Amino acid sequence: MISSEGSRRPVLAICLGRFNGYEHYYASSGKWFSGLGVRTLFVIHNFASFAEIEPIIAELPSTETPLENLNTLQDLGHGPSRATASKLLLRMLEFVQSSEAIYQANAGTLDASSSFIGDPERHRYLTLHEIADLLLPKELKDGDKFNPSALYAVHRSLLQDEVFFRPLKVTGHRRSYLFEISPLSEVRIVQRVENMVREYLDGMQSDKSQRGGSSIMPNFIKTARKAIDQSRKHRQWSETGIIGPSKTEGSQLPEWSDPELQILQFMELWAGYQLFPNYSRLQCTGSAILRAIGRYQDAEALSPSTGWTFLQEVRWIPPWEIPARYRVRFPDVEIKRGGGYTRPSFGMLDQHLKSDVFADSRKDWEGVTAYCIDSESTMDIDDGVSLEKTSVPGQYWIHVHVADPASCIAAETPVAKYAELIPETIYLPGHFERMLPSSISQEKFSLAPGRPCLTFSALVNDNGLVLEHQVTPGRLKDVVYMTGEDVASAIGETRADPVVGVDELAIGPAPQTKPPPRKMTRPADLTPEQLSELTKLSELGKAIQAIWLQKGATPFFQPRAEAAAYFDAVSQSATKDDNFILTTGDPSIRIAYAQRGGSTELVEHAMRLAGEVAARWCHERGIPIPFRTQPHAVQNAALIQQYTRDVFYPLLERGVRPDDGQWRHLRALLGGDEISTAAGPYFTLGADMYTRATSPLRRFSDLIVHWQIEAAILHERRTGRSLVLPPDANGISSSSSSSSSSSSREDSDDSFLPFSRARLDRMLPMLRMREQQARALTRRDGADQWILQALVRAWRFGEAPLPDTFQFSVVHVAGRRSVLGRLDWFDRPALLRSDALGGVARMVDVRVGDVFKVRLRDVNVHAKRILVEAVELLERAGGGGSGDDGGSGKVTAGAAA
Repeated sequence: MISSEGSRRPVLAICLGRFNGYEHYYASSGKWFSGLGVRTLFVIHNFASFAEIEPIIAELPSTETPLENLNTLQDLGHGPSRATASKLLLRMLEFVQSSEAIYQANAGTLDASSSFIGDPERHRYLTLHEIADLLLPKELKDGDKFNPSALYAVHRSLLQDEVFFRPLKVTGHRRSYLFEISPLSEVRIVQRVENMVREYLDGMQSDKSQRGGSSIMPNFIKTARKAIDQSRKHRQWSETGIIGPSKTEGSQLPEWSDPELQILQFMELWAGYQLFPNYSRLQCTGSAILRAIGRYQDAEALSPSTGWTFLQEVRWIPPWEIPARYRVRFPDVEIKRGGGYTRPSFGMLDQHLKSDVFADSRKDWEGVTAYCIDSESTMDIDDGVSLEKTSVPGQYWIHVHVADPASCIAAETPVAKYAELIPETIYLPGHFERMLPSSISQEKFSLAPGRPCLTFSALVNDNGLVLEHQVTPGRLKDVVYMTGEDVASAIGETRADPVVGVDELAIGPAPQTKPPPRKMTRPADLTPEQLSELTKLSELGKAIQAIWLQKGATPFFQPRAEAAAYFDAVSQSATKDDNFILTTGDPSIRIAYAQRGGSTELVEHAMRLAGEVAARWCHERGIPIPFRTQPHAVQNAALIQQYTRDVFYPLLERGVRPDDGQWRHLRALLGGDEISTAAGPYFTLGADMYTRATSPLRRFSDLIVHWQIEAAILHERRTGRSLVLPPDANGISSSSSSSSSSSSREDSDDSFLPFSRARLDRMLPMLRMREQQARALTRRDGADQWILQALVRAWRFGEAPLPDTFQFSVVHVAGRRSVLGRLDWFDRPALLRSDALGGVARMVDVRVGDVFKVRLRDVNVHAKRILVEAVELLERAGGGGSGDDGGSGKVTAGAAA
């Protein structure tokens, strides 16, 4: 199901496949359309076979047709005929009618669904299947599941509600997705404010606002104006989604009544959380409040972006708050205004730690030096690597020592539940949030001499072949802490990754230099033996990587601009009632491209090797863990190898960054990663099986792996029997199927494991979704908004020099409306609208690959948008494509194109 952001009514469409890097769909209206990054929610897999959609695909324009011509053909109504697609059009119609019949038969329950599901005070998070279980009669189930027509009836019903239900975006799972369900208390606030505004507007129209009407809105307006006027004495208002910098703060804020605070809460729901769809009447409520305040006449639109700056001006949020924190939400975790998150209270977590389960049986790593290679500022040291010679020339043990909190944290304790809620440490500047509290992760388990570790070991020869592997609970003795740059300098290695840019943008004063939290070893401090070990580790890592490459690994590093924020010059405090945030000063921001040194490669190889060892160790014993797999990539193995060999590798070898189309095509061939209890190949690493096991202080999935492994080790020691299965039972091979591993221990007693296979299968979709949220916040949306803040402060407020013009390379043409491209400024995406071409070119003539000279027209942090206007056409380029991946045959529904 596909829908536009402004449409209440979704449209069913069959996915025809991907051609030239663009997805093609055939809608139930009989219209063919294509798009880039089309997002869907409701999906029925195998709705149509390839044989059924093949005639439709045959009537598509040539896969070599440039995108610009495709846009024209779509506008003219050219494409597959209704006659050719008649059978599938009828099937979609029958599906809609079946779903409508189910809806009508259960309308009383579905239309009042909030009464059955809503919690008085807390948000709930349920999948569509779970909601259907609560709302539909069991007689509609086919076996233990509802059929797609029934699920679609529930899906459509939920999307009609503008307040209670919303699907979580940038998340999901291929089998289901989550709905966030507002608490009844939040809904009541929305309803009250809507009534307040309606009453106020009615009074204004009838000139009775001062007679008999409520005084709440008039008083709110006065208080808001006072707060805004005071703010503008120190910080300049702008339409960029942030207000200007300042070094001072007003002495006293106005007093707000409880009803007025509820209006502010509504504004936060509207502008911050953006709960209401674009077609909702509540959009008008937020705009009406801004219009009544009378301080935003210069705004182009009274939109949520303007509402966001209003919240900054009244000090509800800091001027540098990151909007993505409100859009990318973690189930059962509350956002703390001003910074960080609030998880449910579990009391004193330290008291739930138990004694080390391996206290009397750990191996002491005497005579082995563990090298912990990380930045100086890293607080939680998860892993280290060491080298051990053997009596056989050319053979070495590579040991990856990993912090071992699992040995003291039981899987059912509040500590585990606390960690599961935010399953990855969030490194978003200004909002650093550990998965585990620092009193546990840093003070008890961060790697150091005498602390416990779980060691993943591989016996490797000089050719990179892994001859043997093992997992050992141990205790470190000799630990050396180094930065990656120092290791690279010591062993004399550099790495030639594609260089996109070398510039750096600095906003604000330079951050204060802080001493590292531990003693760092410098190159000059290394003994000859230590230097020799690091050099050999690097050589062995490269030999191992060569074998991975032979098995199809795709070694690429996509350089990204990264932002760092420093709060040395910032003072932030809450008012006595804890409702408002007073600030002085602004964070310093530094933007630069992430670069990798040779030592980073050394660490990468060791950590990947440990992931393989952990996966194989568990697979041999039939132990269910969160395996990482790429099922789509396995199907396209030959195509991926050909494409990387003929297109990607030559570019990387020349130090050239592949363009957006090439990245898009490679990602289409690779498909998404899956997390599963069944082992399977991880193609991009060249691994027969893989899991993540080296960051249990920062990733919950790694902690699960440790719990399972340690339970298996204890069981083997207790029974005196190995759990390793015969080769024909575990199916270990380069082409091992998922079914072999998933059935290997079904008939055995797994009660010794903290997580059964069935329980993990239920947990993993939610875990995957939470992981995606953390990464979206840290690596994409949140990080990008820091970069946009820096751009605004340089461009709008003059805090740093910027070029007068930029180069804008076209990557996508959206019909006759606009052009998406990338600037030669930290590779930022920007939009060139038709009215900003300024006679430089006609929209119908713009092609992917064209290069314009442009200047900034508008930047908005909240909307994540850069608008530019054309100054000159610098270069013409022809259209073209990268291949296709056709014939999915699935019908989709539900999010925005």
